[in-house]
Amino acid sequence: MTAHLKDISSFLAMEVLARAQELEANGRDIIHLEVGEPDFQAPSEALETVINSLSKKPARYTHTQGILPLREEIAKKYKEDYGVNINPGQILVSSGSSLALYIAIRILAPAGSEIIVTDPCYACYENMIRLSGAEPIRIPLKLEEGFELDMGKVRASITKRTKAILINSPMNPTGTVFSKNTLRELAELEIPVISDEIYADLNYVSRPHSFMEFSDNCAALNGFSKFYSMTGWRLGYLIVPEAWIGTAAKLHQNLMISANEFVQEAGLKVLQESRETCEAMKDEFDRRRKFLLGKLKEFDLDPQYQPNSAFYVFLRYRDQKRSSLELAMEILEKTGVALTPGVDFGPGGEGFLRFSYANSQENLERALKRIKESGLI
Repeated sequence: MTAHLKDISSFLAMEVLARAQELEANGRDIIHLEVGEPDFQAPSEALETVINSLSKKPARYTHTQGILPLREEIAKKYKEDYGVNINPGQILVSSGSSLALYIAIRILAPAGSEIIVTDPCYACYENMIRLSGAEPIRIPLKLEEGFELDMGKVRASITKRTKAILINSPMNPTGTVFSKNTLRELAELEIPVISDEIYADLNYVSRPHSFMEFSDNCAALNGFSKFYSMTGWRLGYLIVPEAWIGTAAKLHQNLMISANEFVQEAGLKVLQESRETCEAMKDEFDRRRKFLLGKLKEFDLDPQYQPNSAFYVFLRYRDQKRSSLELAMEILEKTGVALTPGVDFGPGGEGFLRFSYANSQENLERALKRIKESGLI
């Protein structure tokens, strides 16, 4: 009955998490460095807004593109932070950015077409593309090149069936940012770009960028999970040219009608009032980043590149004959440290482990000490 979905792979980070939770239930002390989830509470303004909203009125359907004040505030953010002029009518608010990604793929790539992706890339990209009936075409990113996108390889991969290029900058799993020159060259290809910008505000060495600064032939994805520490609130959005928004809205109507009203109201309040809180969380992530990189080098585990964004370090381990999933599971069982196997992010991620520093500095230190003492990497 399910043979038509046989090519859809598991989300290995969640499998590691599931096993880690089993061990915790049996009394093991587990240090979670496997999931990209901030360990902070959401801003207090979000909590207060939800309580007030639910206590004063019933939660109802909203406009399928989202409540207008939230879309206006998102447009204001893109103007102030990225210098991009958009209008609220170009924005579709959804319950998380994953559905927004699926909608972007569906409106750009008919069945049988191709979408260029990086390798490694976020685990769900290739599955989303396949679920849409399109084919992912991988462009390898090399550690030796700082995981920068090779535009020569991109150009060589373009065919008549290429309908979009999907990028994530700042990037999961590497924590790197594509150069402005790379973004300009992508724009010059005149192929629609799906730009996942969920980590855009977590850039520690330069100002954040949106691909929309370079081209309006773009579907930009963003949301509240990472910078705003609201993963479980499930609030994301999609920005597209006006010519695409009608189709995107029709898909959204059929898939889920609208995002939760009270969560949208919380997102609005956070955009208006929580910048200082979120910047403080960002500063703490940066301190953890520097600490983790220093400790890895101290333990002779230098990642050999500079991750300057998101909250990840992608480490190539020594014994390249071992599978990353097998190694991650052994580390979990023997040390109680949960890491994500690199193969979760595509064939190009094999031979790597992803460390998430969305955990306290104390736990990072404990985790690295356990790993070092184990001698497993």
